[in-house]
Amino acid sequence: MPQRFCERCERTTQNGHLWCPYTDCPAETGFPVFEYGDWLGDLKITKLIRCWRWAALYEADRLGKPVWLKVAHNNPEAQDRLKREAKLLETLRPKIQGDSPMRAAPRPLWPSLMEPVPGSGKRAYGEITFRGEPKVFHVTNAVGGSILADMLLENPQIWHYEAAWITSTIAEAMRPLVSNNLAHLNLSPDVIAISRDAEGHWRPTLLDFGWLVDGKTTSAGMTDILGQLEPAYTAPEVQTGSRLSMVSPSADTYSLGMMLHEMLAGTPGYEPHLTRDELVRKVVVANKAAVPTERPELDAAGVVKVVEQAISPRDRQPNVTELGSALTKIYGSPPPEKRTLPARTRILLTLGAVLLGTIAIFAMFTLLRALATAR
Repeated sequence: MPQRFCERCERTTQNGHLWCPYTDCPAETGFPVFEYGDWLGDLKITKLIRCWRWAALYEADRLGKPVWLKVAHNNPEAQDRLKREAKLLETLRPKIQGDSPMRAAPRPLWPSLMEPVPGSGKRAYGEITFRGEPKVFHVTNAVGGSILADMLLENPQIWHYEAAWITSTIAEAMRPLVSNNLAHLNLSPDVIAISRDAEGHWRPTLLDFGWLVDGKTTSAGMTDILGQLEPAYTAPEVQTGSRLSMVSPSADTYSLGMMLHEMLAGTPGYEPHLTRDELVRKVVVANKAAVPTERPELDAAGVVKVVEQAISPRDRQPNVTELGSALTKIYGSPPPEKRTLPARTRILLTLGAVLLGTIAIFAMFTLLRALATAR
């Protein structure tokens, strides 16, 4: 029997039964996850990176090289979602694979899609049966870094410049969705990977493109996937189920605004874990999260008004691009990334330096010998 994982309390069980001392923890709905050493085609599972409500993200080994593997949970909505995401990543692949392997590569905005099975051509996702159950998956390069949610547990209230730069970078990563009038609907600190550059700046990568819901959809049409959304970061109008509420890209403005609020305040606007969805949803729909005004530097910068607008029930920025632009006007663009040269480039430069040094020494020795002979 496979392991089962609770994405709320992050417990794993070997026998398929979960139990939690918290009365509000929905541990009994844990998701089946792969174990270390399981094989999915030519992919050997080496680590569970994150288990979300719709999929699990793993580190895997393919022919001795690390890759990241995302596997949808066994329900039609989650599997269709992963297929849509893979097809979108496929359209972005030429833009994120153009860098030379000899040059220092910047932190990617999104993972780079790879073939699900080597030699399978341009197919974006894979389908395979594992222990009698169909699995839908896609494979990307190994991005590395740590999940933002974990980093915020260690550093709950980060420098407000850093928070703004993270937010504006995520907004830039969302541009393909905004330009197509699509909504993500699952933005949260759990779908962002962070690495620190040489100067200590936090560089984010968006690990998931969400539900890719068309802006013409009503929230009433979202009932099938409502249980797979994170209510603490989901816009109130999406959670009401009203036929009059349109699911527009501004819903992602709310989610990204709540993430920025959390980084500035040092605590989530609403408790995202160990509380049942219906309780969180009721509070989110009824109230607005408190804006972090206890830090004078935030008022002085003017960012409080930007956050307040982003998480307001109405009149928020129409999309995350507008939110990112508002932050850039205050904080400027993120500082240029100091990149580490690839290992092969460092080796070649070292060998080149050694070779040039050897030639210089030999030339000097030859010259001295010629001068000595002339005397």
